[in-house]
Amino acid sequence: MPADIPDSDEYEESEIEQATAWLEKLSRDPLADAVRGVATIVTIEDPSGRGRYREYRVGLSVEGPGIPPTAVEQLLVFDSRMPPQPGVRLPARVSVSDPQAVEVSWEALPR
Repeated sequence: MPADIPDSDEYEESEIEQATAWLEKLSRDPLADAVRGVATIVTIEDPSGRGRYREYRVGLSVEGPGIPPTAVEQLLVFDSRMPPQPGVRLPARVSVSDPQAVEVSWEALPR
């Protein structure tokens, strides 16, 4: 398991996280079986067009407890003055049954 994923002994799920997990299961959300993991930016394509905010196609490698490294691609909008860089590791929630279903904590990007 990657070093920046907390061990189950180190991490206790809050009541809000427990309630969120229950609602996700009830609503059949694709992330209902998600675990805490890591997303590493592998590639980021140069955007086309002009403007401050542009769409970038980002290639990720996601992993977590019981989930081997899996390639995922997302299309995201970033400030063109500060796009993310390959190699950056971010916390993420990754579905055990479908690692393509991932929620990356983009707010954790270094600025």
